[in-house]
Amino acid sequence: MTGKRKQYTREFKLEAINMVIEHNRKITEVAASLGIGQSTLDKWLRQYREEQQGISPTQGNALTDEQRELQELRKQVKRLTMERDILKKASALLALDSLRDYR
Repeated sequence: MTGKRKQYTREFKLEAINMVIEHNRKITEVAASLGIGQSTLDKWLRQYREEQQGISPTQGNALTDEQRELQELRKQVKRLTMERDILKKASALLALDSLRDYR
């Protein structure tokens, strides 16, 4: 008897990945809470990290110059957004510290 393989949406996968990466939860913990296999979540994480590095498992070396440029630009936007957010948080902390000094 062969079972039908369960399909997960991209949003579900990204939420699971986010729980591991952003919330620093263990793969085993997240997999158990979502009712998926640990190896499945591990595979999703591996694929996500490869995508972030510009490696596409489905296309391989068949990327056009425009696709490569788009991947690089997306990585750059993500990095710059992260840097901006860090600076915003740092400036807020510095402002808070300066307010404390005046009290």
